[in-house]
Formats: sequence, structure tokens, C-alpha cells
Amino acid sequence: MAADTRFDWIAETMHLQPNDRILEIGPGSSDSIAYLAARLDGGRIVGVERSVTAIARAAKRHAALIDCGKVHLLHAGLEKLDRTRVLAEIEPGTRGFDKVVAVNVNLFWTKRPTTELALIRQVLAPDGTLYLFYGYGQPDGHTRTSPKPAPGHLIDYLVTAGFDGDTVCSGDILGVVARPRRKS
Repeated sequence: MAADTRFDWIAETMHLQPNDRILEIGPGSSDSIAYLAARLDGGRIVGVERSVTAIARAAKRHAALIDCGKVHLLHAGLEKLDRTRVLAEIEPGTRGFDKVVAVNVNLFWTKRPTTELALIRQVLAPDGTLYLFYGYGQPDGHTRTSPKPAPGHLIDYLVTAGFDGDTVCSGDILGVVARPRRKS
């Protein structure tokens, strides 16, 4: 796997812990899963992908991670994913995923993702965090050429769905870190 400082920065921003349970939305066949899995020791990543072709490529590319149990792939569109089905992919008795991440997944800014964000709230552990990242350049670069949503646009959708969010940026990478709002 060639070095990609973008995924290193994403992993650092997520403050990954060795036993984290991570749901990655739309991993395609990229190396994001491998970068995240490399930081786990006992944790697990479940990748949910709607493309049959991407699932097949990812299964071949990450076969060793799948065989050792660090990674599991599910073929489904996020809007059709069943809460019980996705939670069954992590150890029984857990309260949900510690982290949910999406890298360059356009549905969060090309439409109002009400159904998808409601599902994410259901599968996140009570103290879990949602991370949305956009950009194809490097975090240490000065050029900002990748298409990205306006941060306020993402934050508005998240607030409407019951999240509190903040933006983090580095070079050509935009990140949004969101946590479910606590009920008072």
C-alpha cells in the first residue's frame, strides 16, 4: 500500500483507539479501510457499500483483513440498511459503533440525508462520533482544488438531524466531526 497522507491525517483526526468499532460508509475499493484497520488491535471495521463492483474489488484487495476478522463488508445502500443487520457485524452486547466515517460520500451534501443520518444515530454508541471527510488532495498541501461542500451546508443538515458538529481542515481536506446532541 503506497503512502497516502490523506488517510493518515483522517485516522489521526478520528483519534482511533485499538479496540474501536468503526462503520465506514461507502469505502468503495480504496485503501481507507486498510489505513484504519492498521491502527486497530481488537477493533473491527464494517464497510457498507452500495456498489457490487466496489464490494468485489474491496473483498479481493482486503482479503487478509477480512480473513483475520478486522474488516467485514456489507453490500447495501445506507438508506436501506437495517440497524439490526449492521449491529450484528460487531460483537454482541455492544452499544453500537464508536465511530462512523465517510470519505468523499456525496449523499451528505447533494441531498438532505434525513433517513441516513437517523440510521447513523441509531447505530452510534451513546458517546460515538460521526466523521465526514472531503477532498482528494493532501492535508499538507496548499492547493484546494477538490470539490467539497460548504461546511455550513453540512453542519445545517447535521443540526437538523440532532447532531452538533464542528469543521476541521488541513490542506485540501475538509472534515466535519459530529456527535449526537444529548437530550436534556
